[in-house]
Amino acid sequence: MNDITRLLDGVSYRNLTKLCGEEGLKKSGKKIEVIKRLVEHMEEEALRTYIMDFLGIGGKMTEHNYVPKHRKMNKEEIEVLKKKFGIKKWQFPKILDRDPISMLLGAKPGDVLEIVRKSPTAGTSNYYRFVIRGS
Repeated sequence: MNDITRLLDGVSYRNLTKLCGEEGLKKSGKKIEVIKRLVEHMEEEALRTYIMDFLGIGGKMTEHNYVPKHRKMNKEEIEVLKKKFGIKKWQFPKILDRDPISMLLGAKPGDVLEIVRKSPTAGTSNYYRFVIRGS
């Protein structure tokens, strides 16, 4: 069972069938069948966005003043960062793949997120987090 399937399991049957109707998919059957249909026919990013909106933590979260800017780093950037600090990727501080920001960015275990925090005294500071699987 992948992450999206686990997240959809927390969505009510009524909302799942509503989403199936919006996507032009068959709306009936057992809940697990409806979830399987959605996972097979919808793009993961669209499904993730729907779940985030359903949970009430969609795009508005990233626009809040107290939420710093987050982004997924690419492999080349991670290699430069590892050499700069002389550490392995797993030695960075951790963030769960279940964290709302991780989910919103589509971060998977093994990714590294860069967090840019603004401060009136220090200007900006960069922080890095290694994404791990949440249970």
